[in-house]
Amino acid sequence: MATAKTTKAVTKPAKSKLFSGMRKKLTKKYDDIILDLEEPHIWATAGNFVLNHILSGQFSRGYPSGRITQLFGESGSGKSFLVSAAIAKAQQDGYMVIIIDSEQAMSQDYLSKIGVDTDPSMLMTVQAYTVEDTQDIIVDVLTDIKAEQKELGNTTDLKLMLVVDSLGLLSSGKAAKDAESGNQAADMGTKAKALVRMFNAVTQKIGITETVCIMTNHGATEVGVMFPQMKPTGGRSVEFVPSISLRITKGKIKATDLEELSLLYGGTIPKHLSALGIVARIDLYKSRFTRPFRKVKLMIPYDTGLHEYAALFTYLYENEVITAPNRKGYYNYSLAPLEKDFTRKAFIDGGYAKIIMDDLLKRESEGEIFDFVMKSPDDIEREKLENKDADNDEISEEINDSIA
Repeated sequence: MATAKTTKAVTKPAKSKLFSGMRKKLTKKYDDIILDLEEPHIWATAGNFVLNHILSGQFSRGYPSGRITQLFGESGSGKSFLVSAAIAKAQQDGYMVIIIDSEQAMSQDYLSKIGVDTDPSMLMTVQAYTVEDTQDIIVDVLTDIKAEQKELGNTTDLKLMLVVDSLGLLSSGKAAKDAESGNQAADMGTKAKALVRMFNAVTQKIGITETVCIMTNHGATEVGVMFPQMKPTGGRSVEFVPSISLRITKGKIKATDLEELSLLYGGTIPKHLSALGIVARIDLYKSRFTRPFRKVKLMIPYDTGLHEYAALFTYLYENEVITAPNRKGYYNYSLAPLEKDFTRKAFIDGGYAKIIMDDLLKRESEGEIFDFVMKSPDDIEREKLENKDADNDEISEEINDSIA
């Protein structure tokens, strides 16, 4: 027999001026304070719909304001390229952009080639060597930004994107002095401690000014564990502090990728695949905004910027937004079936990518959420072992049957 659920009555506190008075008092006493829970007011697009969805859980969003986003991975995996794509889009949306460059990796010619405006009035690049220098630069910049925003009376008329490329090559002040003096002493954790101090000093200011902050970092693979993963370097703070962390590894462009490249970018395809670029394997290592473990393989061509539809067909197909209903090689849109099926080529050339994305963005604006569930690296490794064990069991049974 079913019993009706009884809900416990909630006793609301008596009306009090405590909170309103305390808010005024705290705001007056502390200059840098954030009161009440708030979602980011501004999201800077990553320049690609799939990457937006992986970062934020929505195709229309990307990098959050007032938070730190970390992109970490192996050398040459496309971290700086993805940051540059975000910079190009941010400039189009009216952001001022500051790059703190510790790797001397940003080339003016290359940035211009992929759509970044390198005019000094639009882009400021600062070279930094130590964590302490980086901290001082960020604090100075954000203090000035806050003062200007206070004069304007809001944080939306003056938007800032702050990029640190990268945390991995920064050293501590002590290590820098030791190197200059010829002392070859080991670091002994001074960089990790310096990073903790830096995050303590800048995180709140990033939130108050609603700055879009992106930091790149190196990655290192764990040792001595059953399922080793690549993790960010620099101590525990680089895992805990960022609101979003993307893990990026690299692969080679294959012959099967040429069709998508030609559809997205057109032009003559070089005969040697290595001359085209690389494949960046991106997975969501951590997020405070959406479900983790979403992943995508993005082709990164050397000669062009990031295309907004890159990897979109595969991502939607894997998550059953695009389906193959009847004929082989033909597809349709599962959420609002189209009158005619389309081919893989027509997805871009025939305008179906735009039709589908326009509908998905409209649905998002009406409150619909596309919460795709994807497997974690541990799940994939575990399944491989389980399948291997199952295959071994089948072989053993066949051998026993043949002996019997």
